[in-house]
Amino acid sequence: MKVYDISYLLNESTPIYPGNANFSIKRVQNMPKDSSNSSAITMGSHFATHIDAPVHVIEDGKGIDKFPIDRFVGKCDVLDFSVLDTESIDKKDLEKKNIKNNIVLIKTKNSIRGFDIFHEDFIYLSDSGSDYLLSKGVKLVGIDGPSIKKFRYHPDYVHNNLLGNDCLIAEGLNLLEVLQGEYFFLGAPLNFEGSDASPARIILIEDFYE
Repeated sequence: MKVYDISYLLNESTPIYPGNANFSIKRVQNMPKDSSNSSAITMGSHFATHIDAPVHVIEDGKGIDKFPIDRFVGKCDVLDFSVLDTESIDKKDLEKKNIKNNIVLIKTKNSIRGFDIFHEDFIYLSDSGSDYLLSKGVKLVGIDGPSIKKFRYHPDYVHNNLLGNDCLIAEGLNLLEVLQGEYFFLGAPLNFEGSDASPARIILIEDFYE
């Protein structure tokens, strides 16, 4: 059994999507002056590795706390498109892959390029790609970019299409070391009441059942 941590390291150098809240972690108690060390953490709900809930783009949509914990656990397919020199992952690309599970993670050149800075030209999921994943019964889709849609693209069809059909979205994944195949997915968000998203520590387990 092998475990992959596909979450970003969280610190004040971690890239932030423009317009989102800044991240900080600061000590508010310090040993030996105090009896223990304690910190205050500030971050946006869409910071780094996180999971989007419907209320992110749907005014009366569900918050992250309205989904049972089993929605964030289960077999998943990692689909590797990192050899493609493309702007987006489309239906025609996805049709070439064998999707067996209702959790799908998309690996692209985003993972190869790395995450030290924010790249506006990250690879995203196209409108047709989101339609195709829904037609395959996908209930959670993740991608190795800071967003699943094109940077500052409006109208936002992809988020509305997926989240409007209760398909959750995981963004900010690091899939560099993960090969295409089937894994066991564990990606629970924090249980914030009514939140539009939540940071998550997402891991994949290879050969979980062996």
